Amino acid sequence: MSVITNIRLVDKQPVKFFYISLAWVIYLFFLPYVYASINMFSIFFIVFPGVYILCLLAQLMHECWHEYFPDIDNKFFYLILSWMIFLDPQTFDIVHPYHHSQVNTYNDIEFHPLGEIKNKILRIIYNFLEICLGNIFVLIVAKFQILKHPKLKQHYCFRKLIISILMRILIWGGIGYTSHLLLGVTTGQIVVSDYITCWIGSFIVHHCELIEHGNLIIEGNLKERNLKTRNLKSSGILERFFLFITHNHCLEHSLHHSISNIYTRPFPQTNALPDKTVYISFSEYLVILKDMLTGKCPITNLE
Repeated sequence: MSVITNIRLVDKQPVKFFYISLAWVIYLFFLPYVYASINMFSIFFIVFPGVYILCLLAQLMHECWHEYFPDIDNKFFYLILSWMIFLDPQTFDIVHPYHHSQVNTYNDIEFHPLGEIKNKILRIIYNFLEICLGNIFVLIVAKFQILKHPKLKQHYCFRKLIISILMRILIWGGIGYTSHLLLGVTTGQIVVSDYITCWIGSFIVHHCELIEHGNLIIEGNLKERNLKTRNLKSSGILERFFLFITHNHCLEHSLHHSISNIYTRPFPQTNALPDKTVYISFSEYLVILKDMLTGKCPITNLE
């Protein structure tokens, strides 16, 4: 794919914002009704199209943060997309720069908000909650750490937090109330089905991140640490399904860290990756999860 073609496709990306956002609103509108109608079987509807759309909104939010889209107000859409997926934009805005500058170290406060947990039992408990609850848990811990940090808390504005809370209530509550009025669903059905969507979405998004960075601590320079970021092979059925649901987020994630100033995600397998790029399968990922749940955390020294 040529550079010119890539640029044209990037220019067309913002056109998706309206359609994806509309699809998300329609999903949230019908979600409580589907949940009330088929109960536990609504899990299939939640995974697809629910989590599929949520993962795409999360990626667009992340890409707006990086200001990848020309000719639009990236900061504005970053806020809107954050609220739409029930995320506090301030927390991500403060910690994400550390993810890129301190990647694969305990100084990455987005991924390791508590730093190195030396007590093995506490480390196992933390890893268990992270694995089970996903991004919801990690970002809540990160927010509390920001508020305790003498420098970072200066960047956290409580006025913005109130606005963020009100906007999330307006968006999610407004859609839920409309669903109640038009479809006759109850408050409990709205709250429970929304919660399940948030949890599964948080779970899937964070496992994508764990595939890339989970239990990966590297002592080396930034270039070396970026190179050790893992990518998911696309060779098996489970791997392909996961990449489909997450829109190829972890297919070439090390490329995003190596050249984060360039928008590469929509164009998989068009940029050359180094020979030492790390790829893992789901079976190898399960070994990483096992190590996390048993408190193991090997440190790789490249210096």
